[in-house]
Amino acid sequence: MSNVERSGSVMRFRLLGVEINVHASWVLVALLIAWSLAAGAFPALYKGLPASDYWLMAVVAVIGLAVSIVLHELAHTLVGRAFGMSVDRITLFLFGGVAELHDEPKAPRAELLMALAGPALSVVLGFVFAFAAGALKAADAAPELAAAFGYLATLNWVLAGFNMVPAFPLDGGRVLRAIIWMATGKADRATRIAANTGMALAVVLMLAGVALALIGGVASGLWWVLIGLFLRTAAQTSLSDMEARRLLGGHPISEVMARRVETAPADMTLDSFVHFKLYASHHGMYPVVQSDRLLGVVEAADLLKTPRETWAQTTLGEICRPLESVAQARSDEDAFAVFERMRHEDAARLLVIDRGELVGLVTVQDVLQRLALAMKFEPAAR
Repeated sequence: MSNVERSGSVMRFRLLGVEINVHASWVLVALLIAWSLAAGAFPALYKGLPASDYWLMAVVAVIGLAVSIVLHELAHTLVGRAFGMSVDRITLFLFGGVAELHDEPKAPRAELLMALAGPALSVVLGFVFAFAAGALKAADAAPELAAAFGYLATLNWVLAGFNMVPAFPLDGGRVLRAIIWMATGKADRATRIAANTGMALAVVLMLAGVALALIGGVASGLWWVLIGLFLRTAAQTSLSDMEARRLLGGHPISEVMARRVETAPADMTLDSFVHFKLYASHHGMYPVVQSDRLLGVVEAADLLKTPRETWAQTTLGEICRPLESVAQARSDEDAFAVFERMRHEDAARLLVIDRGELVGLVTVQDVLQRLALAMKFEPAAR
């Protein structure tokens, strides 16, 4: 349940107030799963049916899998909400689904119950699909649906079992972290142990994948290697996030921001701006001011939306984006909270404004540089 990039989305909708984001990689995997089921697995299990029946079963199975993953993540979301956490969106992507938390659990009990909610629902869904398959078989009706539902029952149980592997940030890894957190009273230590366990298991998965490929199971082996790489990267990212929270949390963003900000006057023409500002300073964004009053900001992309032949007559004040549409923060805001918001909103920079006055500018690079310095000079956590 970590952050996943929103770029590459092909579909978005809302369910129970949560944005469901379908990534292009999930569509590709869904097509591959449907093809493998229709052309291989189902014909081997249920011989003698028309090709159209196998494809119907495959489509039902893939749709059921997508619904199962969304419901699994919604279970995490609803339990998280009960403990005061917000989940901004659920994303279906290459390796399944992820609920993107806006906050981390504040207590181990919340972490434990939230982590268990998804696998528990998957187990329940498995029984629901198994019951539906059994009912259809008993009624001697829709054998294609009965077969697909039976497959989905097994798939949900496999999904629950895999997620309970103690490899952080899988659900089992979060359960492990919650237990260690309860035992030690230290969230950071629990995260470090759970993440290192996850990285170790990821290496085991990759080695197993390589071994499987060497004995002939190339496709399956490659898949295990990819899953291992994903888990290892996710665990490392969790450790990095923990360190960033430890080193930046409690510090105001004013300690990180640049206090000297180059501005541009509202009456400057676009031609003059390009030659005397963009070419000379190479900044990505310029606040636009008029008589010391901040109007908004302008970036190179804003100029390109304006016909070039009008640049000599058009001023920055006419094309600048208004202040209310610009990412901004207060100087006393928590540095880590601001950093999280910048990552979540994909904002490379934001203005720091107090009582309507521009007091600074902060970029992701500024925060990363501060973080790198803090890691050198601050004592390591235990």
